[in-house]
Amino acid sequence: MKPTSSHQRAFLTTDYLTQLVTLVKQLGFSTEQVLANSQVSEHALSQNQRISPMQYQQIVENALSLTQDPLIGIKHGQGLNISSHGFVGFAAMAADNLDQALSLAIRYARTRTLLADLRFHKEDDSAVIQITRLAAMPDTFPFVVENIVSSFIGVARFLVNRQEPLSAVVKLTYSAKADPLEYERLLGVPVLFDQPHNQICLPEFLLESPVSTANATSRGLAESECEKLLAQLDQGQDLVTQIRHQLEKMNAFPTLPIIASTMKSSPRTINRQLSQLNTTYQHILDEARREKAIDLLSHSKVSIEQIATQLGYNDPSNFGRAFRRWLGQSPRAFRKDL
Repeated sequence: MKPTSSHQRAFLTTDYLTQLVTLVKQLGFSTEQVLANSQVSEHALSQNQRISPMQYQQIVENALSLTQDPLIGIKHGQGLNISSHGFVGFAAMAADNLDQALSLAIRYARTRTLLADLRFHKEDDSAVIQITRLAAMPDTFPFVVENIVSSFIGVARFLVNRQEPLSAVVKLTYSAKADPLEYERLLGVPVLFDQPHNQICLPEFLLESPVSTANATSRGLAESECEKLLAQLDQGQDLVTQIRHQLEKMNAFPTLPIIASTMKSSPRTINRQLSQLNTTYQHILDEARREKAIDLLSHSKVSIEQIATQLGYNDPSNFGRAFRRWLGQSPRAFRKDL
């Protein structure tokens, strides 16, 4: 794999940031203040170029610092219309129903951003969109989550032509950064904090809602463009997602030398490229273990000792310490609270 600098790699389109800059400017700040220390120029924004996670993080930190508004991610998401999401938005807009629209949006989400991994699954009577961090940006990841949540809720309302509140529940892994009622007022749905996952939960029956702008021909054209973008990513640009997929395929949590060998690379090369993504192999491994642990504790009767072994921990106490670091409680307490 040929190493590439963080400024050359394509991660996030700047059209999203153009909306953020506009929002912050409306509050009395300049473009220069929002872009300070990011090495992103106003020209780059106007040309819809892509930027690195580190540049994105700097701009978000600037926006949060300037506005002193912890909920600006929600407000930013509300300012994005469906066309803001490029061919992904056009594909969703031409879908037959909400189920197909969300499936398309999730499938092609990484053509728009590599900051978060989005998954769509059905659980009991709910349809769940789950948001997991990819790049190591813990301080500003709530902004990313709230931006995605806000945008998804707005898009869903638009697609099914609903003016009334959407039947949904938002779950966040962190504590409220502002008055919890303000989250609910802005999003128009109940919001739960300190949850195991970042999720949007919709009633499954809502998926059958027809999309008012359905058009099979337009959907096919948009999907074709999205597939081209995915192919470009799969040629080596999306290293974090490649590693996550490899871990899922192996159903194991191997050391860096082993994963590097399976990807026909070297530990040194992978470390260097992940550093450019502002993350590490250990972070990716921890996120994968965390998700697997929560799934096994929630949906199986496998003992905690066996779960520890499946996650690659020789000593269950090490797993217990890691789980408490992730969720603030022991695996046994987490399972008991379900």
